[in-house]
Amino acid sequence: MLPRRIANNLKEQNWTAIGVELLVLVIGVFMGLQVDNWNDSRVERNTVKTYYDRLIQDLRANERSLQAHQAYYRNVRTHGEAALSALQNAPDNLDEQFLIEAYQATQVWHTVFNRSAFEEILSVGAMSTIPDIEARARLTNYYVAVDAVGFQLRDINTYREVLRAHMPIEVQRTIEKNCGDTVTTDASGALITRFPENCTLGLDAATIQVAIESLLAAPGIVANLNRRLSDLDTKLRIMQRNAERSRALADYLESTRP
Repeated sequence: MLPRRIANNLKEQNWTAIGVELLVLVIGVFMGLQVDNWNDSRVERNTVKTYYDRLIQDLRANERSLQAHQAYYRNVRTHGEAALSALQNAPDNLDEQFLIEAYQATQVWHTVFNRSAFEEILSVGAMSTIPDIEARARLTNYYVAVDAVGFQLRDINTYREVLRAHMPIEVQRTIEKNCGDTVTTDASGALITRFPENCTLGLDAATIQVAIESLLAAPGIVANLNRRLSDLDTKLRIMQRNAERSRALADYLESTRP
């Protein structure tokens, strides 16, 4: 419609009308570009907000996960300390409880960090959408360190291999059945693993005695348990430090988000 009116005005040499029509055309194009820019800005703001939300959620989840792992491994350490004390101080008075303590000290719960939001940001080349330069640096440093932390928290221990190679399998199965981990999920669907508070095996005396003698004959059982406890101390310190790092970075993003 507008081009037709301009053409008619040109035929009639109506220069005032032509000027008005061109001005309307220019204003329309300008407004269209402005609307596009506003829409692009709105989309970018929403994208940034979504990234911040997801990054913070991942960091909070990492903090909760590390705290849950700490609680689990404190229990593992408590069982290990009880088993080591029994081996060192009362080897002639070992009983069913010793078998439980010794076995529970082998338990593991592997640590996995949430990093999906950060990986997505990197994969689509959207790191520059995070406006805070310090936030970008802190996120990068955090997730670079996560790789090293994950390696440090790998739970592969010789004590577990020695004990499970020498404890009779029927005893191991009974412990797992009566004293095994309880696995649930939190509100976000993340797995939570816990020890049972109290448990008994109900094994006969002969079976218990055979299992105890087998463990006492296992090569390096005391030394490996001692090493296990040292490794648990280290893991707990690493978990505490990185739970604090996760919380601090989440707090920083909360306080500086656009």
